[in-house]
Amino acid sequence: MNLSLYLDKGTRIHRLDARTKIVWLLGLFVLSVMFSNPGILFGLLVLVLGVTLMAQSLTNVRKIWVLLLLLFVYSMILWPFFVEGQTPFLEIGSHVITIEGVSHGLGMGLRLNVMLLSGILLLSTTAIEEFTQGLHRLGVPQTMGFALSLAFRWVPTLLGSVSAVVQAQRARGLDLPSGTMFSKLRQYPPLVVPLIGHTLRQTNLLAMALESKGFGPGRQRRALSESRMTRFDYLALGIMIGLVSVSIWLRLNGYDTI
Repeated sequence: MNLSLYLDKGTRIHRLDARTKIVWLLGLFVLSVMFSNPGILFGLLVLVLGVTLMAQSLTNVRKIWVLLLLLFVYSMILWPFFVEGQTPFLEIGSHVITIEGVSHGLGMGLRLNVMLLSGILLLSTTAIEEFTQGLHRLGVPQTMGFALSLAFRWVPTLLGSVSAVVQAQRARGLDLPSGTMFSKLRQYPPLVVPLIGHTLRQTNLLAMALESKGFGPGRQRRALSESRMTRFDYLALGIMIGLVSVSIWLRLNGYDTI
């Protein structure tokens, strides 16, 4: 079962160099944590969604829309109780919710959505091999870049294994949905034990595969194909540098008011 988020499209975003997309991801993270103003963060969210639309990657966004909604709702509910302000908005018992607290919660919800959508955009438009090569060409050590890219590859593999184990145990008569909470807890060992065994086996196979290919620290490896920066890459980098520069100027001049 392949749960990889990569979508093999021929869009301009897909053809960007992996280094450009990684820098854009970091830039979007910087922009999202630099401001708390909901208006600015909403504009940033529109930007990310626009680039996602250009990359024809809305399919992956639809897969996680529930998570995006929950993060936004939780931020809107929780943050107003912890942020004080001067303008009362709503009284709940002895606690007064202020407009500043609501605005802060709105900004935090938008920030989380921007960061999550930025990561989805990168995974949707960049193959794992391109991501690893991009990290290496940005100066990240090969072993560190491989470990980071392996996390992106390993998590979907484990999720696929979980799905396969659940389906296999249901075919053998395991009934997970029915029963009380305690009876459901007793039904989980038939899922956990084979999953642990499968994970250990896959880890051992991966270790043997890496050893057979001579993978190790201090050894130079050559990529199968070398990507090159194009004019569109430099244009995209220039846009991100401009956005970060303008944002720093806005921040220093106090435009991040809520």
